[in-house]
Amino acid sequence: MGKTYPLIPKKVKKIETKYRRIVTEIPAPATLPLLEKLRQNEPRSMSGQPPVVWDRAEGVCVCDAHGNRWLDFSSGVLVTNAGHSHPAIVEALKKQIAKPLLHHYCFPAEPRALLVEKIASLSPAPLKKVFLLTTGAETIECALKLARTWGKRKGKSAFVSFEGAFHGRTLGAQMAGGMPSLKEWITCPDPEIIQAPFPGDPRGTDRSFAAFERALKNKNVAAGAVCGVISETYQGASAAFLPVEYARALRAWCDKNGALLIFDEVQAGFGRTGKRFGFEHYGVRPDIFCLGKGISSSLPISAVVAGPK
Repeated sequence: MGKTYPLIPKKVKKIETKYRRIVTEIPAPATLPLLEKLRQNEPRSMSGQPPVVWDRAEGVCVCDAHGNRWLDFSSGVLVTNAGHSHPAIVEALKKQIAKPLLHHYCFPAEPRALLVEKIASLSPAPLKKVFLLTTGAETIECALKLARTWGKRKGKSAFVSFEGAFHGRTLGAQMAGGMPSLKEWITCPDPEIIQAPFPGDPRGTDRSFAAFERALKNKNVAAGAVCGVISETYQGASAAFLPVEYARALRAWCDKNGALLIFDEVQAGFGRTGKRFGFEHYGVRPDIFCLGKGISSSLPISAVVAGPK
């Protein structure tokens, strides 16, 4: 279940710099009642982070209510790519709350129309269909569903991902993931979801595309049975990219064998890799790509982008 930090305040070195300030014991003694309340009412899996109670966050800094301030090197776990509480985002939220319109489910509304239009305008043709969801894992589930639905019409259902991949924590996303330790709870794994070696793994010795084809052969999966192949544009767990030649060979293989190429851009999208989307580094275009986290720089929203087919 991961590490659970003890709720015992410890004396730490006092710090006072431009962006950091530590003036109390950690955890701050005044936060113990709140931390204990969380421990009492939440599962243990929610106690894996250091016992620092967030009170407010702005720019690159996170503060508690007791005078402490930290640099958030994780950007809210790769969410706040425009910084915490960006003024433009705060203002947009205020306008929407004051309207008021906080929920409209799947009924038409102008904000949704503007957002899907904007995402479509940023996406390469013919990837102009945008489906909004709430989390990155949802987009992976949707991409898997789309690939299987498309493949069903063609008599193919195998789905290929890569070792070391992380695609989320829901059932389909974890079956597509490439970390065995995260899948131990799955009692009925889908035998048609398989993993190939990730060529960007610095520990790997074979970065050739032949390793992909061997993996399918070793697992008795015919190329013509594959409905989709998914990869993060860079693997978030190791910050490793696909070799460019490999990515282009994968695109050609999917075209030849009638499989959809899916890129998981949840961690990579919106400029994190130096380009708007990570797949732009490879000079290839996917059939589907998944967006999340930085799409709003704070709100629980994600998107699946695909073509008309």
